[in-house]
Amino acid sequence: MAAQLVDLHLHSTFSDGRYTPTMLVDEAVAKGIGVIAITDHDSWNGMAEACEAAKRYGGRIRVLTGVELGTQYEDDAVHILGYHVSMDCEALHNKMDEMRYAREHRLYAMLEKLEKLGYHVEVEACDPKNRAVGRPHVAKALVAKGYFATVQEVFDALLHRGGPAYVPQPKLSPHEAVALIHEAGGIAVLAHPSELVDKTLPERLLAAEPFDGIEVWHPSADARAQAHWLALAKEHGLLVSGGSDFHGIPDRFPTKLGIWQVQYDDVKGVIEWK
Repeated sequence: MAAQLVDLHLHSTFSDGRYTPTMLVDEAVAKGIGVIAITDHDSWNGMAEACEAAKRYGGRIRVLTGVELGTQYEDDAVHILGYHVSMDCEALHNKMDEMRYAREHRLYAMLEKLEKLGYHVEVEACDPKNRAVGRPHVAKALVAKGYFATVQEVFDALLHRGGPAYVPQPKLSPHEAVALIHEAGGIAVLAHPSELVDKTLPERLLAAEPFDGIEVWHPSADARAQAHWLALAKEHGLLVSGGSDFHGIPDRFPTKLGIWQVQYDDVKGVIEWK
């Protein structure tokens, strides 16, 4: 197991990914990835399908229960990964449903703004038992309609924070998210700290909230950043996590599963946590 590849940060069609949970499992096995975590935004609804798909491989792949909660702190969007959460936890389940309903209202507000700007698109409304709709869905609809060539172009022109079609997303606080993950019996991991605009924020959050880990291995972190996050993890006695943050979007790195690689030994504390 020590040399095995893993990926603890994947998104499926149950949030803003393009691969179904079954497709993620199949592709992971094909690429020699032995442990995955599907960490959809505000949803664990893809877990049953992923676990069922994994059974076909007779132990060649393990699927960790995971979720990614969106929070807001000061001016930064802070994402928090939850691993080993119990899907019987009503508090977390109900809060995720509530957050996805809020995404639906946000979607309508974005579409209304786009309509006024001359962009006519339709996006499937959020199903609280299924998908967590967000800006990527709107961006892909605009690309499909021929208004833009890539999803990134849409974000740059319309959907970036403060952009002409941007609508703030209702979010939890980091304190609320960590508490919910712990109530569900899981571990709370600060996701992709290199993406935070305020570079002092990761250390301040880790000092203020009872995080269990930090995502060191992520495409947004170069070697220097990885060394910094590793040192911070050691300083705070945190578990170390890592994953590709794969969405299956052609113009978003990584474009294919397996391009961004994480070794089992580097994150085994998260995988083997009990």
